[in-house]
Amino acid sequence: MVEHAAPFALELTLEPGAAAKAFRRPAIASRVRGSGVSLVWYCAADGSLGEEGLALVVEARRRGAVQRLVRCRPEAGETWLPGRPMPVLAEAPLPDRQPRPGLIAALAEHLVPQSLAAFEGRRSVAQAAGVTVTLLAGTLRAVTAERPVARLTLEGEREAVFALAASLAADLPLAIPATTIAEEARALARGAPPRPLRLGAPAIARGATTEQAFSAIVAHLCLAILANAPAADAGETPEGVHQTRVALRRLRSALSLFRDVGGAEGERASAGLKGLAATLGPARDWDVFITGRLAAVRAAFPEEERIAALARRAEAVREAAYAALRASLDSPGFRLLGLALAELAAAPGAAPEPVEGFAARALNKRLKRVLRHGEDLSGLPIAELHRLRLDCKRLRYAGEMFAPLFGQKKARRFLKSLAAVQEELGHLNDAEVGAVLLEEVGEPGEASAFASGVVEGWIAAKADGAREAAFEAWEEFLGRDVFWDG
Repeated sequence: MVEHAAPFALELTLEPGAAAKAFRRPAIASRVRGSGVSLVWYCAADGSLGEEGLALVVEARRRGAVQRLVRCRPEAGETWLPGRPMPVLAEAPLPDRQPRPGLIAALAEHLVPQSLAAFEGRRSVAQAAGVTVTLLAGTLRAVTAERPVARLTLEGEREAVFALAASLAADLPLAIPATTIAEEARALARGAPPRPLRLGAPAIARGATTEQAFSAIVAHLCLAILANAPAADAGETPEGVHQTRVALRRLRSALSLFRDVGGAEGERASAGLKGLAATLGPARDWDVFITGRLAAVRAAFPEEERIAALARRAEAVREAAYAALRASLDSPGFRLLGLALAELAAAPGAAPEPVEGFAARALNKRLKRVLRHGEDLSGLPIAELHRLRLDCKRLRYAGEMFAPLFGQKKARRFLKSLAAVQEELGHLNDAEVGAVLLEEVGEPGEASAFASGVVEGWIAAKADGAREAAFEAWEEFLGRDVFWDG
């Protein structure tokens, strides 16, 4: 008897205004079947379901209803592939469309039906090149708020699913979601932003293979980039760009570490991330300069109009950098990059080796690159100190990923010491970048020269202290033992 693999499913978010266009694409040529759909999300009285990453949803049907317990956020240590539909943990029929305590065993005794939000809309289904396309579009409502939502799910053979997704995303605002629709319902009811699926640094579980570790890292950081991108696009605070850029750098570093596992697809994804970095970098540089060194100078000379004029020019250039970043984040290229990363995370591989051995070799290699700069940094030119900072950053990213595989306490001490070196060298780099940015906003005339001179002097004074602090941090780091085996 031939066993058939379960079809691969990919859930995507679609801008509600474009939902009507989804089935007009030439790729979807079959007849569309549609029906009304009504969903209600419930929580436990004490809120524990949501805290545990669970949700109870009741779907009304012509004859009765069905109740499902779904996981809407990952468990600790779980790999949640980008675009993964919510797993159904339990399901039971409901003839009267109302949830009942004890009906699903996982809810045990603490379920008191408390409606979070309801969805009313349509579910439309069509076929496209062997892929089942399901569109859920309508309105999500809570007691005091409502908003339109649309989700598109593709189900079929994995390569065909991603090929169709890429074809549709080229001209539709279709993307990998950073959160689940159940979490959106919870957030709407509470009047708070939805909790993203992933943020921060990835961590690898012990006992994983190298292939499983690679998938977990790519999945985690893809979702972290997508979660931070809206804040970067809005530009209301520098944190959105900063966190998006950190997640991107971590992912590029991981793709370099796992180059043999990622193969050609990993190289292409890395190239796409490099292109995005080219628009994130200027926005971040101006954020650091304006909110750091320039802000300090303005505070020291609050009445000096020449410095205020320089600051206004800097703000204008920063806004131009943000405009370029927004254009990049709102483009089909960014949507396709998300899909490429999701496909990379979901791709089957052939790396059965336990990840601990791989991790030790990778960390030793990156440590060797850090230590090649020598014990005494005092004679090194600024360019080599900059290279040392980048090598420290790459070692720290790898250390953060692999730390759960080894002794956590020892790892924390090592990484804290390494981060101190990187931070102090970063102050030196900020000074170098600041000098370049000053040239960009400089103008002919004495007023501009005066303002630039004041800022340059301030930067130089701060850089002297950072250099000495960096040397001290380096000596402390050299005394640390590695936390990994081998």
